Amino acid sequence: MSATMDLMMKPLAPCRKVSKSKHRKQRIKRERERRETMERLKTDMAEIGEGQKRIREGQREIRQKFEEIESECRSLREETMNITRQSDYNQIRINLMLDILKARQDSDFARADHLTRLLREKMEKQEQGGKADLVG
Repeated sequence: MSATMDLMMKPLAPCRKVSKSKHRKQRIKRERERRETMERLKTDMAEIGEGQKRIREGQREIRQKFEEIESECRSLREETMNITRQSDYNQIRINLMLDILKARQDSDFARADHLTRLLREKMEKQEQGGKADLVG
């Protein structure tokens, strides 16, 4: 029986060695997979960092363009106000001139003289850069 026992024992011994070798290979494989995962994560993090950097740069450019547009809007608004004021001033001048012509046609020279002086005063104020506060 001892010969039979020897035969039975021999197959078990290599199994243990195979088992240790198998565990070692699995451990090495897990470590390699872990390293690969870490490298992949590092690469992904670097790509994400670059993406975030590009996003921040894009946001900065958009903010700068937005500020330029706001500045342009302020300038256009101011220019529009100036044009409106000038248009109002011109309309008042035209109305005064028409009133002067009507007064002359009606031979109301005192009124024509008064309106002419008023027109001159308002034009002088406008030329001096003052606000033309023309009230009929």
